[in-house]
Amino acid sequence: MNKAFWIYSLWVSFLSAVFFFLYGYTGLTIGWMSFIILAVFFGMGSTLKDVPSCLCCIIAGLIWGQLDYAFISFEASFGVPAAAAMFIGITFMTTITMGLHLTVLRKTPFNKLPFIFATVALTFSQNGGNEVALVSTLVAGLLLAAACSLGEKFIFARFAKPEDADAEKKEIM
Repeated sequence: MNKAFWIYSLWVSFLSAVFFFLYGYTGLTIGWMSFIILAVFFGMGSTLKDVPSCLCCIIAGLIWGQLDYAFISFEASFGVPAAAAMFIGITFMTTITMGLHLTVLRKTPFNKLPFIFATVALTFSQNGGNEVALVSTLVAGLLLAAACSLGEKFIFARFAKPEDADAEKKEIM
């Protein structure tokens, strides 16, 4: 099993290096966000089949992020102090976001709340702006995660011994 893990580690590292080499030609400076998407993808145990749902949740997160930012700005325009506007906005908008995605949307492709939270946070990191660069970078990060997942399936099918895979599953759990 160790051989498969080392090959997989090399695969992810190589793809990430190629990604950032190419990303450098875009002139954008937020490539680090792709690693947030990669971390959420791996952290959730996502696979290639989850990519469409992850994309839906990234898009939903971008929309929620803009709505959150607009709501907080709206409050501030009425003189609500920044800290209070943030407190009220986060409480109100997060309740709506979570409530909808955990109930009404839970059996739809919009059910991966960690992607929504990550994308809302990344939207805030851009002060509600830089939308084209933001969406491009996050989608590119998801494509990177999909390519890593594709390699994972092949590498572990080819280089891991079945008895090692069973032992590893027991060790992880």
